[in-house]
Amino acid sequence: MNRSIALGTVVLASVATWLVLSPDRRHRIGAGVSRRMAHRMEHMLAGLPEESPPKLIMTILPQLHKQNEEIIDMLREQNALLRDQQGKKH
Repeated sequence: MNRSIALGTVVLASVATWLVLSPDRRHRIGAGVSRRMAHRMEHMLAGLPEESPPKLIMTILPQLHKQNEEIIDMLREQNALLRDQQGKKH
């Protein structure tokens, strides 16, 4: 019971402090936390074997992003051609 009260008090104090901070300060704190998390993630991934699922995902994601961008570009071109064809029919 005492642990839950202490934990609840810490959480409430943290939330209250976060809300009192200015948006600019919150942004800087959030950016710092994000950088630290990214650094720790890179360090953790570096220690994994090459065939581990997290490493495979991290290497595949950029390729998928590039493929998706190419598909989107082709669809935009196709839509433009279809619009041109429909405009000529009317």
